[in-house]
Amino acid sequence: MSKKHPYIILIILLLALISRLIFVFTVEETLWDSGVYIGMGKYIYSGGEAGLFEHIRPLFVPFVLGGIWKLGFDPVLFGRLFEILLMLGIIWLTCQLANHWFNEKTGVIAAALLAFSPIFYYLSFHQYTEIPAVFFSLLALYLYTKNRPILTGITVALAFYSKFPAGIFIIVLGLMYFSNKQYKQSIKTGVTFGLCLLPYVIWNVIAYGNPFATLIAASNTMKLALGCNVLRAQPWWQYFYWLIFSETKIHLFSIIGLFSLAKQWKKKHILLATSIILPLLYFIQLPCRDYRYITLFLPFVIILTGLGLACTYDLITKKLKNKTKNKLFIVMLFVILFLTAYTSYLFFIKNNQTVNPAEKGYYEYAEQNNITGGIWIANPIIAVHTNAKLEKIYYPIYKAELSLSFYNYIAQNQQNIGAVFLDNCGGGMICPPNDAVCEQQTQRILSSLNDKFERVHDATHGRCWYRIWQ
Repeated sequence: MSKKHPYIILIILLLALISRLIFVFTVEETLWDSGVYIGMGKYIYSGGEAGLFEHIRPLFVPFVLGGIWKLGFDPVLFGRLFEILLMLGIIWLTCQLANHWFNEKTGVIAAALLAFSPIFYYLSFHQYTEIPAVFFSLLALYLYTKNRPILTGITVALAFYSKFPAGIFIIVLGLMYFSNKQYKQSIKTGVTFGLCLLPYVIWNVIAYGNPFATLIAASNTMKLALGCNVLRAQPWWQYFYWLIFSETKIHLFSIIGLFSLAKQWKKKHILLATSIILPLLYFIQLPCRDYRYITLFLPFVIILTGLGLACTYDLITKKLKNKTKNKLFIVMLFVILFLTAYTSYLFFIKNNQTVNPAEKGYYEYAEQNNITGGIWIANPIIAVHTNAKLEKIYYPIYKAELSLSFYNYIAQNQQNIGAVFLDNCGGGMICPPNDAVCEQQTQRILSSLNDKFERVHDATHGRCWYRIWQ
């Protein structure tokens, strides 16, 4: 088994890569958050002359995408390739951690399961924060097992910069350090982590007068976001449902893995247990629950599932010869790969949307037409298609106060407005439930724009309309 192990992992990684490259050039849709991160990248590298900025967002992904754009490459395509590269790293790191906590058999099974996790597969084609955050979190744990405390601190900081909740792994590592009485190493990791975060804290103080301003603003915005709190509101137990009924029913074997873990429990397993429990508890208590959030603890659940499958396999093949065992193990791996790949494919096909002509013309209008003056948008995906500076109507939460503010701005600053992009399907101008004032103000905005500007684009697709005033 040990001699074949590197080749098996290589095959799994190769399958994961090839299966993604098949679709990487064909995905048409750019999602809301991807538009934000690409717009932020343009804003950062242009000194505020292009794109847009949202201060509640983490900065790592915008810096990467902005760098790609600054070098003259397409941040959409190369952003996907970057996510796929990190995804391969996640598969490898998960395998290595499973090897450390249990054995090679568990590691290989975990790698096979993770290679075609539906949510990880889908996110491989979108410029989101989850894959970078998980990659750096796993790398931090791996470096801890190699006794590299300074590099551990750096990678946890990068996980935080990728997605703020990933900073919880500094607590996970702290608990592990103190349980092992590794006080010197914990200080090295903690100080390194703090020094890496210092520039961000200083920026918060200078820009907003509070070292935690962006974290507080992000937390408050998440509590009010209509997408996950109202339109797609989910109960606290939804994460468990997603694990079994959207990821794979094979995760039922994680129950066997839990019993096996309890039976062979060692102090090193504290790292595994807390890596599941702390992120899960954090996300459960949030009012905003999204499928993407399971990614932060999913690799560790997958390791438990791998352990459960490995134990079941050992029990079934206990009396067989080693040669037969190895053949059956390969068969089991390919069955797992086939089942998970099929599930991922169905999930990808279901969620992968094409861009309709009305939407396409709306997004690309600014790039194809000369606009003089400020460009106001209700959908950040427009930032993908233009290098102009963009002003946000939707940010941070569209409600009565924000709609009134923009209505007043139109009345007082008509001469400064070059174009206004509004649509009713992106989510940027959806009023909170029972906010009648917001609905009234939205209608006043539309009437005001019709009176003061020329409607140069008015397209519909189904119930969705896309309008531009210039």
